[in-house]
Amino acid sequence: MSIDTIHTALLGIAREGEDRISLGEGLSLVRPNDQLLAHRWDWAQGQGEMEQEAEAARYLVCEYPQWIPGESVRDAPERGANRFYAGLMAIQVIKPICTLGFVYRRQQIERRPPMEPGQWARKNRFDDEMLARVPDMIDRIQPVMDGKSVEQKNALTLLQLGLEHFHPYIAGLLWVTGLEAIFDSGGREEFKKKLCDCLGPQTLALPNWHSKSDAPTYTVEEIALPLYTLRNKLAHGADLRTASADKKHPVDFSKRVGLTPHGEDVNYALLLSEAACHLLCQVLQKVL
Repeated sequence: MSIDTIHTALLGIAREGEDRISLGEGLSLVRPNDQLLAHRWDWAQGQGEMEQEAEAARYLVCEYPQWIPGESVRDAPERGANRFYAGLMAIQVIKPICTLGFVYRRQQIERRPPMEPGQWARKNRFDDEMLARVPDMIDRIQPVMDGKSVEQKNALTLLQLGLEHFHPYIAGLLWVTGLEAIFDSGGREEFKKKLCDCLGPQTLALPNWHSKSDAPTYTVEEIALPLYTLRNKLAHGADLRTASADKKHPVDFSKRVGLTPHGEDVNYALLLSEAACHLLCQVLQKVL
């Protein structure tokens, strides 16, 4: 049976272990090798990009049959893509990591924006415990990719698009929209209630994966309303600098806050945007 492949380079995952780590049917994490790197095209990629591809920690490789009994040959590319993105988004739902953006399909290269998680995700490694959870998460995401739930698929797509967007505030807006695809709340108080009911009010908005003493301590309960207000301001093109003077729901998005106790201060709006990514990931882990 003829096999097609889709693969993309990942950073910061599975630096140790076997050259090929199986994630389930047709999916594996593979160290860069001559066969994978042969798919690079110098007319489509710069020298620096090609070097980055060679230095990636792993490639997510999806292998799928070009045809299965009872299926049209034309269905194979969509089936393969659904399997590939089930694997990719399973990793991102557990803990977002960086990608380089190039997706290789046979003789074609799709240039997507690199996925770039926020500061807190980049400070934490994707460890062996997380890796062990990937196959189960793939099994939970696969039915969604195959069309079981439009709302959940939209939430996964918005997680992906947010990770791919270069502007952190717009990324945050996409992630809150992903939360709303699941909650469909009727306003800020209902959004807070549904988020707290799902995750727990005292759950950390930015997970402390490795029990670090300097981890962010912001909770779901204290983040929910400011995050929804930020979503509204961004969606309506409002000036964030004047939001602190809002008569109804004042929030100072320009104030400097610490992401971690000893880290560099960031704008509150930036912290909220980054928290939105992790809240969406945590909600998806609950509802899928």
